[in-house]
Amino acid sequence: SSLSPGAEIDPDADFVYDYYTLRVGGLVFAGIIVFLSFFLLAGNKLASCGKSKVRESVSNC
Repeated sequence: SSLSPGAEIDPDADFVYDYYTLRVGGLVFAGIIVFLSFFLLAGNKLASCGKSKVRESVSNC
């Protein structure tokens, strides 16, 4: 029996999942993790792009 917005909640149940909020929260959490990982992986390369180093004459942009 799936829960819809108009479904009755069993008062004897210990816990009832709110699947919509759980799904939205999971997607937001996954999106933040993907964004932060992209930022961390590309951030160092973007920050050093265009800056000349003494040992390296060619920039890796």
